[in-house]
Amino acid sequence: MASAPERRRTPAGTPVVTFRLRVDPSPEDAAVVGCLVPVVALGGGVTAAALVEGAAVEVQGSLAERRWRGAGGTRQSRFEILARTVRVL
Repeated sequence: MASAPERRRTPAGTPVVTFRLRVDPSPEDAAVVGCLVPVVALGGGVTAAALVEGAAVEVQGSLAERRWRGAGGTRQSRFEILARTVRVL
């Protein structure tokens, strides 16, 4: 993990844990470069207490694009992983 987890609740009260995951470049595939990916885990399936910055984790989920309008009406977007499971290695 590249950042400490942030814990919050949605307006409906669902617990959410978010953190940034560092993805190392792939030696086998030059198209896979190193990057930071935001991870969003909903519900109680993630033990947030076990997640600490620098920990190695395995994340399974789906890739999603979030879109919104920023200040001045500019369109913005980012990709994030919607985690089904997060396992500390």
